[in-house]
Amino acid sequence: MKPPADPTAVPSHVGHRARLRERFLRSGFDGMLDYEVMELLLTILIPQRDVKPLAKRLLAEFGWVAKVLDAPPEQLRQIPGLGEVSVANLKIIRALHTYYLEQKCAEAGELLTRPEPVAAFARAKLGARRRESYMVLFLDAGNRLIDFEEIAEGTIDRVFLYARNAAEAALRRHAVNVIMVHNHPTGDCRPSPDDLEATRALAWALASIQVKLCDHLIVSRESCFSFAAHNLLRPAAGGQEAQA
Repeated sequence: MKPPADPTAVPSHVGHRARLRERFLRSGFDGMLDYEVMELLLTILIPQRDVKPLAKRLLAEFGWVAKVLDAPPEQLRQIPGLGEVSVANLKIIRALHTYYLEQKCAEAGELLTRPEPVAAFARAKLGARRRESYMVLFLDAGNRLIDFEEIAEGTIDRVFLYARNAAEAALRRHAVNVIMVHNHPTGDCRPSPDDLEATRALAWALASIQVKLCDHLIVSRESCFSFAAHNLLRPAAGGQEAQA
């Protein structure tokens, strides 16, 4: 007959949580498996139980940690063991990541000499979208971020951009320079012929009001394509809108 459990005994998962935290404080996520990263996150959200099985269940369903954080609440609610509060907290953590990158982008100063903050922010903001969307970053003469705005949303493989709308938005912010960003939900960031035409139309519309298009970034969850780096920012001869 099995002896009764010791009511004063500390559950084994408590010590495991402490070891996970210590590993993270020593080395960050380096050397951690995906399920351990997910488990560490869940220890914050669910303090009173062993969350390793739930971490593995989430990864089995969604693939990796980023997809768990990007998953819509209605999908997360279908996972056994993940309550409403935990679902809300996962979405807060995902939003906090974007908010952090937004502030880093704002403080980065010379954005055009340091494209990494822009690309990271753009991927966080648009990379997981299921529809193509356009976002404009408005910069001052020193290339510091004034504001940003999402100005168009389309379908899974195209979005219609009114270049005039972007130009008017730049005027309202008294922007001197602009960076355009849009996403490719397919994951392939190579520009299409429509992307090239939309970029030329936008560069022309902005040039007509003495605003410079400094770059157009196409982003996915993992990658980024820069029009400036590939010398593809030549203005069109005219026109105000295009389909990307």
